[in-house]
Amino acid sequence: MPTQTHPPLSSFADWIRATDEHSAERIRLAEQAEAALADRQAAPSVECLRLADRLERWRYQHLARRAGSLRPDDRRLVDALDLAANELAARRSRPPRSPRGALENASSDDALDEAVECLDPAVDLAAISERAAAMTREHFGARRAGQSSVPPRWRMLLYAPLYLSNFCTNHCVYCGFRHPNPVERKHLSVRQALREAEVLIGRGFRHILLVAGDFPRLTPAEYYAEILRELRARDVSPAIEIAPQSTASYAALVEAGACVLTLYQETYHEELYALYHPRGSKVSFDWRLEGCERAAEAGMPRIGLGILLGLADPREDLIAMMRHARYLMDRFPKRTFAFSLPRIHDAPAGFRAPFTVDDDTFVRMYCALRIAFPPAELVLSTREEPALRNRLATICITQMSAGSCTAPGGYEESEGAARAGEQFPVCDRRSPAEVAAWLQSAGFELAWQTT
Repeated sequence: MPTQTHPPLSSFADWIRATDEHSAERIRLAEQAEAALADRQAAPSVECLRLADRLERWRYQHLARRAGSLRPDDRRLVDALDLAANELAARRSRPPRSPRGALENASSDDALDEAVECLDPAVDLAAISERAAAMTREHFGARRAGQSSVPPRWRMLLYAPLYLSNFCTNHCVYCGFRHPNPVERKHLSVRQALREAEVLIGRGFRHILLVAGDFPRLTPAEYYAEILRELRARDVSPAIEIAPQSTASYAALVEAGACVLTLYQETYHEELYALYHPRGSKVSFDWRLEGCERAAEAGMPRIGLGILLGLADPREDLIAMMRHARYLMDRFPKRTFAFSLPRIHDAPAGFRAPFTVDDDTFVRMYCALRIAFPPAELVLSTREEPALRNRLATICITQMSAGSCTAPGGYEESEGAARAGEQFPVCDRRSPAEVAAWLQSAGFELAWQTT
């Protein structure tokens, strides 16, 4: 991958003075960064890492302030900040981050073109499903001894989400955790979180997904890192689905034991994104868009992408997500990738999803993902009804949640019941044992932990 040098940050001084109300502070930071780069040793000092983090924050503040109106000098500045921060932190040399360009790139890609064709309702869904199942079997299946005459299924990984907190500063109009929503709020201490984890471990889970609302005072990176370390000590493979973090924070979470990041863009339609996220840290489209890239740079082994179906045209959003994924795969060929397609079935009062995705279209979209990305994990949550989950499992899904609760502290309560403070209602209320029994009867090889 070609690298790119950056112009000195001092060369932007006049531009910064003319366009930034915090110009004196910015120029002082630029001077400190250039001095540190001039004296930098092979290993970055604590001061270099601190400056790298500050440059990264400055970059995203500039992108948010100039959203929708980036001029050439803006682009040169954000690229220079990106590369200077990367150099200060002594990370691998690379070109500047450019996912926006990937989203706009309509160049030909045979696998993606074939996947897009599958989205046409005129294309036979049964044939697409058979092709997706064959590809899933090829990449995830293994014939078991004594059953060579039986077409093998594949390995199905079971996981459970562990909700840590439903406190949130964001105003996402579709989410049960949105700040103005009168939901019962609860935040788990580390000790309470580990008690919840012990319940899940007792049910067989060794892959647990940590989920929380965005409330930095209660959920800093150090909070997640402490829980991650405790889970690793219990032979759990932990994943995170939390607010986007800085590159440095992602590195700390990887060091603490995080093996998977799940970060949904929600929608790639920027105008609708702004409409659905009117207040809170989530308003920054670019901070979220580049979160997966920051995590991959920090060493996260697996990256999970997704869109929330119902917010925008599903076909356009799926194509955008596939382009984003291809961009990430090209930049990080040693990472593994996963996809999920949650649908909005229920939302706070006053919001109704403007786009409907029926079951067949839902299946078609998952098949398209399998055709575009044969080795990728395809993930399905308990948002969907049992019959549809069973149907998709036999086509292309390789990872499923089971016995889920979407409220903090809910696992210590009675299994299978609705709980106050949920992010969204669970539609498949089968216990983990019931889901596992069905999968085994259908010929799947169960896995409870990532490999």
